[in-house]
Amino acid sequence: MSDIITIQASKRERSGKGYARTLRRAEKIPAVVYGHGYEPVSITLDGNVLNKMFKPGNEDAAEYQLFLLQIESGGALIEKQVMVKKIQRHPLQQNIEHVDFFAVKMDEMIVAPVHIRLHGKSEGVKLGGILRHILREIEVKSLPADVPSHIDLDIEHMQIGDSIHVSDLQVPEKVHILTDPAAAVVNIMAPVADKAPAEVEQAAASPGEAAPAEKK
Repeated sequence: MSDIITIQASKRERSGKGYARTLRRAEKIPAVVYGHGYEPVSITLDGNVLNKMFKPGNEDAAEYQLFLLQIESGGALIEKQVMVKKIQRHPLQQNIEHVDFFAVKMDEMIVAPVHIRLHGKSEGVKLGGILRHILREIEVKSLPADVPSHIDLDIEHMQIGDSIHVSDLQVPEKVHILTDPAAAVVNIMAPVADKAPAEVEQAAASPGEAAPAEKK
């Protein structure tokens, strides 16, 4: 996992939809931190910073990435190692409206999904084959600091008829894959040739059965 990114926050005592709208008008984002038996903590984040950090369509990069959350509370600074559990956005503007953080303990194993990113254009696709990306993420178990942000899969060498399975994926030594190793991740199908109308009509008839004669 890459270097831990620090996110600044402040503890908030108030809640409710009306107060949340007030925060958003001030370019602040309400959020909550929970997990591992901790009492949930309501916090406020800088909206400009967070919207730049987590751009629309880039949630995959944030999910299960490790962050250091520094929470200012009454002059004291509380630090928690967290992962993003959920990002809520405005349906039209796509600005972040709320974030759920999950606090983790660095010495305790967690189960997390890891996204699979394909790279390159396969030789099979260049020859007309059809790419099927069947499995887009796998489930792994490891310490929080060892969870990969993603898995890169090079498919340039794949020919028509080739498949890559979970057992073929390369992950760090300290990461244990929980997903079925026999599950297919990606394959290249042969192109489907279009049949001429006459061929379709002939295939529809039973073997040895002649087409009915036209009535006079």
